[in-house]
Amino acid sequence: LPHVGHVRQRGFIAAVELVEDTATKKPYDWSEKRGIRVCQHALTVGVWLRPLGNVIVIMPPLAITIDQLDKIATAVENGIQVATGG
Repeated sequence: LPHVGHVRQRGFIAAVELVEDTATKKPYDWSEKRGIRVCQHALTVGVWLRPLGNVIVIMPPLAITIDQLDKIATAVENGIQVATGG
């Protein structure tokens, strides 16, 4: 996605960093609450995520189905598009 600066993963925990400009990795101003917007959108479809500033943390349970993982991934993708306008 156009505003994803970096994706990190350790085991089953992942983090998606949102940036204003991917070329320079310039972050959004913290007051814009982009991470919170993504998480609020995900909640509308029943997915809980954790915002840490402009970073969305994904921590699914170990006992999860592929369909549930797909639902989380779709919620993250749609939430990022809504929160960044792209």
